[in-house]
Amino acid sequence: MNGFILKESWPDDRVKRIPARTLAYVGDSVFELAMRIELISEGLDESGRLHSSVVSLVNTDNQARLFDELLPTVPDTEQILLKTWRNAKMPYRTGGSSRGAYARATAFEAWLGYLFLTGQQERIEEILRYAKS
Repeated sequence: MNGFILKESWPDDRVKRIPARTLAYVGDSVFELAMRIELISEGLDESGRLHSSVVSLVNTDNQARLFDELLPTVPDTEQILLKTWRNAKMPYRTGGSSRGAYARATAFEAWLGYLFLTGQQERIEEILRYAKS
């Protein structure tokens, strides 16, 4: 994946003060755009199929699964952040997924938002490669 452009990375302590839902808002955009670009680069260019393919990757259940699979493999410092974001108080919206899946998906998105804002492009690319595998 070629990186997204962030004019200047933000200090770690500043980003850690941002609420989980706000980081997830950024991370959701990062994840969805990355998946769109990846699918287009693979030759998928018909908008209906592109949309359904992106939705199959960028959804609560898939992001919760990625959280579950990646959590045991990440350094302790990232595990602490992921667990904090997972446990953050937030409203629960139904969409066919459980409250737990929603919390884990939000933590996954917050992780990508955190990495993006702190300029950790290589780490984002590692996660995105795993997500596409």
